[in-house]
Amino acid sequence: MMFWAVAGVLVLAAVLALIAPLVRRRQATAPRAEHGLAVLKDQLAEIERDRAAGRLADAEADAARIEVERRILAEADRDEAPTATDPASTRWRRFTVAALIIVGVPAATAAVYLHAGSPGMPDLPLSARADERTRMAELAQRQRGIMEMVQNLEQRLGSQPDDLEGWMLLGRSRLALGDFEQAAVAFRRSAGLGGGAEALGEMAEALVRRDRGIVTPDARQAFRDVLEIAPADPRARYYLALGALQAGDAESALRQWLALAADTPPDAPWRAGLMQRMEDVAAENGIDLAALGQEVVGERPTASGPRGPSQEDVAAAQSMSSEDRLAMIRGMVDGLQARLEADPSDIDGWLRLGRSWQVLGEPEKSVAAYKEAAERAPDRADVQLDYARALFPPGTANRAMPQAFIDTVARVREIEPENPEGLFFGGMIAARKGDTEAARDLWTRLLERLPEDSPIRAAIQQRLAILGEG
Repeated sequence: MMFWAVAGVLVLAAVLALIAPLVRRRQATAPRAEHGLAVLKDQLAEIERDRAAGRLADAEADAARIEVERRILAEADRDEAPTATDPASTRWRRFTVAALIIVGVPAATAAVYLHAGSPGMPDLPLSARADERTRMAELAQRQRGIMEMVQNLEQRLGSQPDDLEGWMLLGRSRLALGDFEQAAVAFRRSAGLGGGAEALGEMAEALVRRDRGIVTPDARQAFRDVLEIAPADPRARYYLALGALQAGDAESALRQWLALAADTPPDAPWRAGLMQRMEDVAAENGIDLAALGQEVVGERPTASGPRGPSQEDVAAAQSMSSEDRLAMIRGMVDGLQARLEADPSDIDGWLRLGRSWQVLGEPEKSVAAYKEAAERAPDRADVQLDYARALFPPGTANRAMPQAFIDTVARVREIEPENPEGLFFGGMIAARKGDTEAARDLWTRLLERLPEDSPIRAAIQQRLAILGEG
């Protein structure tokens, strides 16, 4: 009720301000005319005085007197004209406009508020207002705390520029403050210090957030660099598909998202959002998502055998509940493991098992399967690299780099000394140990073997630049 009273007073004030000039009567002009006649009469008297004093000749005085008398007659005619404030027609129009304002302004104001406002919304309770003020104060305090931490961290990094974890923490702190540009700078520095796919991915996503969701060429290049290191990275795959959509290629975007969905665990928290996004894009562009999905399934590589459950199995599982679906997939994976235990010589089977456990969110079982494959194929660099990726997956902090990963990378380099991924991982390990000379040598050799159009060249060159000339 208080709201309507205040609103009514404000509307009334606005109406009065609008109609006041319309209803105000104009002052008559007679006083001004009388003043003019008095001035002209004084001029006549002045002329006669000048004639009597000899300052004006008779002819000049007569001419001046005649001119002043003509003005007196003209002023008298003007004085006799009607001096009413307004003609009747003008007054009628002014009062009509005033009436329209009196009725129209309150009616229009009420109509707009009833359409766009919330007249039925209750007042915010005093307790809720207090809680809101408390939350705002706590948020401001956290912001101040983060700012202080950022300032201290920047000072420390000034004297310790090779602190990888410090740069990662600075990047995340800048993200929390909404400073996406500086967050990207910090993550870029982390990537140069050996932060790998995690740092590159964080940097690329910061660039996307800086540009309000647009996947710019810089961000696309960074995501491609991530996939050079971690080909299955879901974040990079998602954003590269989004970039294709923003470039106008909806079909390419859907193909990439469909492939990503096929590799996504059924219980992944972001799977529902991905599926909804695909359905929306397909509907907006008139694309048959189901038919396109069948094409993508047929195009997926099968040379090394199915990686876990087949696409037909996954398609059949879509109609099940999440619990039944997960149980079905686990049953197939358990069956694969039982078969391999009976016939452990199937190296590709162990690789499929490792991938399946990875998809099901069982990293320890995945590592065990890859380890079994690596032990049974000690001379296959590709198998050793699969094991290395399982030991040190994307997103793992460098300080958590296990010794088994270091040993496996060394084994890869024994088998294929110039293997690009072996050179990359070897340089990352050397940089982590502080052996910048070895890291520089390995990354320089990798750079020499990369084609000019390789998307990872820029990242390697940046790493070398951060290491310095030595």
